[in-house]
Amino acid sequence: MMDAYLVSCSCGGTEIRLEGAPQVRGHCHRRACRVLLDVPFHSVTAWNPEQLAVTKGAGRLPSFRHPRLSMKTVSCRDCGTVLWNTNAMDWRVVAQRLIEISRGALPEELRAVSHFHYGSRLFGIAEDLPKTA
Repeated sequence: MMDAYLVSCSCGGTEIRLEGAPQVRGHCHRRACRVLLDVPFHSVTAWNPEQLAVTKGAGRLPSFRHPRLSMKTVSCRDCGTVLWNTNAMDWRVVAQRLIEISRGALPEELRAVSHFHYGSRLFGIAEDLPKTA
């Protein structure tokens, strides 16, 4: 049986289903991601487009394409929760924190296993996970 994860926005008006194993699970330090989301780094799971399905509130999910980056965010129009953003590979990037909030805990199989684009970091992270430039 394939793993599936239901994730919803803060108001419960939208929901997505993630199926299988993510392509990536880690902490992204890429400048473009930081600019798009206004965060110092982004703890993520990244999924192929066919692994993410909108199961509730499809009409409530406007997208915002960044004017200078080839990335976008998709969020609930009612509460503003970002359900996913895209990256340069058009993966669906879902925050680990959103999964944790939706499920009550982040499943072990979705926890970060590395830091990537670490050469672009704003500050050092003192932990034992591998760090790649």
